[in-house]
Amino acid sequence: MPRIADYTQVVAEHEVWLAEGAGGELEAALVLDIEPEDFTIWSVAVAPEAAGRRLGSALMGFADERARALGYASVHLYTNAKLTQRIGWYERLGYAITHHEDMADRRLTHMRKTFAKAG
Repeated sequence: MPRIADYTQVVAEHEVWLAEGAGGELEAALVLDIEPEDFTIWSVAVAPEAAGRRLGSALMGFADERARALGYASVHLYTNAKLTQRIGWYERLGYAITHHEDMADRRLTHMRKTFAKAG
């Protein structure tokens, strides 16, 4: 979905966080879709030049912190079902598959990470 999006609309309707390099170049981006009923990671992307520096993991951790700070009990995301390595990475980060959604041109895998209750 992020590859076919209108980013003018995305920036207007979502919370967008950027990670810049020392020279001001864009290295990574996180797009959050925050609705009253659900906190969704809409997109997480790392520039190929910044790969291997764990920026994706840092952004995912930031998303967890942001969701908790806003009072959400979980974080939702979805990805193309063909991206099995990415799905495995999300599982290692604590996400579980909740369901699949068949679309006209792709199949989405929906995942959710539920936070442990403090106490």
